[in-house]
Amino acid sequence: MKWLNDLPALLSIGLAAFIVAETLARLWLSKRGRYFVFKPGTTTLMQVDKATFPDLPTKVRFAINEAGERGGTPPRTWKDTYRVLVAGGSAAECYLLDQEASWPQVLQAHLQPRASELGAARIHVGSISRSLVPCECIATMLRHALPNYERLDLVILMVGASDVVNWLEQKTPATLERGQMDVGRSFDVHPEGPFGYTLATLALRRIASFWYHSLGRPVEHREGAGKTIGKNRLMRANAREILDEVPDPTPMADYFETCFRDMVTVAKGHAKRVLVVRQPWLAKEFTPEEQARLWNFGAGRPYVEEVTTYYAHHVVDSLMQRLDSAQERVCGELGVEHLDLMPHLERSFDTYYDFLHFTPKGSKRVGELIGERVVHGSEHP
Repeated sequence: MKWLNDLPALLSIGLAAFIVAETLARLWLSKRGRYFVFKPGTTTLMQVDKATFPDLPTKVRFAINEAGERGGTPPRTWKDTYRVLVAGGSAAECYLLDQEASWPQVLQAHLQPRASELGAARIHVGSISRSLVPCECIATMLRHALPNYERLDLVILMVGASDVVNWLEQKTPATLERGQMDVGRSFDVHPEGPFGYTLATLALRRIASFWYHSLGRPVEHREGAGKTIGKNRLMRANAREILDEVPDPTPMADYFETCFRDMVTVAKGHAKRVLVVRQPWLAKEFTPEEQARLWNFGAGRPYVEEVTTYYAHHVVDSLMQRLDSAQERVCGELGVEHLDLMPHLERSFDTYYDFLHFTPKGSKRVGELIGERVVHGSEHP
């Protein structure tokens, strides 16, 4: 039983070794840690809820490559590859669309036969787009993620709606300050704290999780994807109040413009070419049946709370127009290409499955339109 006498000393040594290892892990992260919007090597296979989305394909693959992008495996060498990075919000993320139906992958397929026109043999398009992140977060994504890239031929940006959604969900505050977004809102993997000695806050756990996903490539299965949107549709349909106006949106528009300018400037500093695709939306008069498909733009967060007040879609339409005009003006000032998709997309539920998000048909059209601009350049609308 001598080992019982030695147990306190062994436990002390083990605890000391653990503390040293954790300290070294935090130091390593601070010096060598990288930022990834998504965990590299992860794949989610989803079954879309058919009761909510009877017109969408039932199976969705959402696969993240080793670069932390939604996209295919990067080539061993980037020689002769035209590399494209897409950043934006949910309309670019295409969460409920299968990998190959997402417009960034449609874009890749559209460009591949014409790679020689871009001076390349192959095309690679990756996306770090993420739902519900305003323009400030996307600027942060680019600032931290772009140093990971050896080269980038083109950055495509599609933003705007998340800033409108966030402002409305916050109940239209009169002031918006930068620097209030937690880094975890932009990145699944990052080297920043807070660290602690609970399992969830250990630097050792963070490093182990990264390598588990990178090497093990786990596959997550999810049933009933999109079902929450069905509940949110009912919440909007049963709203006690639909607001026909908002307070002066200038604070939101100014905040967006500042962050948009910052985002584009960061992209210009890392890529040979930047293209802003001004985010389209379903601007039309809705029938009662069509209204039942819509769910967004509440005064509150429908995913986490009961929302009883919503904004009329003509109000949202005017806010989207204001941010669209700001994008067009800033792009002109910064000498950056921009593409207006609105005149080229059918304003119907064949193109969108709600006010902002594309059906497979709409996504295909978007990818093809962007592809034509990429190949032909700014002289073609």
